[in-house]
Amino acid sequence: MLRLKTSVWFMGLFSLCIYLSPAAHAQTGEEIMKKVNSVMGHFPSAVAEVNLTTGKGNRQRERLLRLVSKQGDGRRQLIATFREPASVRGVGFSTELDIASDERQSWVYLPSLGGVRELKGNQQHESFFGSDFSYSDLMGRDAEQDSHKLVSQDGDFYAITSTPKSKKDLYSKLDYKIAKSDNTIREITFYDRKGAALKRLTNIDFEKVDGVPVLLKSEMKNLKSGSVTLLNRTSIQVAVELFDYDFGPEALQ
Repeated sequence: MLRLKTSVWFMGLFSLCIYLSPAAHAQTGEEIMKKVNSVMGHFPSAVAEVNLTTGKGNRQRERLLRLVSKQGDGRRQLIATFREPASVRGVGFSTELDIASDERQSWVYLPSLGGVRELKGNQQHESFFGSDFSYSDLMGRDAEQDSHKLVSQDGDFYAITSTPKSKKDLYSKLDYKIAKSDNTIREITFYDRKGAALKRLTNIDFEKVDGVPVLLKSEMKNLKSGSVTLLNRTSIQVAVELFDYDFGPEALQ
């Protein structure tokens, strides 16, 4: 059962359900994404329990993890720790993004090795423990990381194409589908560096709390392999008091 405290918000990749006031004038892609960015910063912290199911066809595996995120002072921080099954219990991942420089640091903790190792360079763009999300996907994106263009719209949706400013980015572009009815992001298609569609995130289920849509369930599909990862959030809390020492290699260990 979903448990919510105060007005609910969840940041980064897990806050893709965003409420915006209806525009009084025609908006550009930049204006829309800046408003998204502003709303994402409304709550500085979030904690969620997440069921993560990954696989293809009948070959699936399920894991339970806890996600904690915090943002402010130009930084985003996240830590993920696995609870179940026993084979991955205690495994952890933490990452920190400096928005202005678009630089991030990431670490992984493996109990079997008894230590923390830092992920370097392209390692941060590898699969998150066999799922269809990359390590960097978990943090989500800040509007300042990309250039945004409103490509088209109909009665129901805005279509926005975002192009990363950094040449080191994993993606060449991202296509967003945003519902006009409540300004939630319903879909994102990610393209690899060669311009081919790589994977697609679909937001499946939402719940409104105090008029704000809250994302409960989302799916990431690898468009090349057909593999699918489902994220089902069973508990979300916001405005939790968190500190810098709750993240990073020390917190993992």
